[in-house]
Amino acid sequence: MANSNPNDTKLEQQRAESATAALKSQTEDNHTEDTDAAADRIADNLKNAKEDK
Repeated sequence: MANSNPNDTKLEQQRAESATAALKSQTEDNHTEDTDAAADRIADNLKNAKEDK
């Protein structure tokens, strides 16, 4: 997509900020899902360890 004004750095800055925000949101969501999955595995391991005793 061609820029109507190649010297329009304000538009480029907005695009960069938007892309950064999108990536940050995506990685935070992934981190939360991974953390929740890890917590579930830990809870399952504790439950299994108690049942084994």
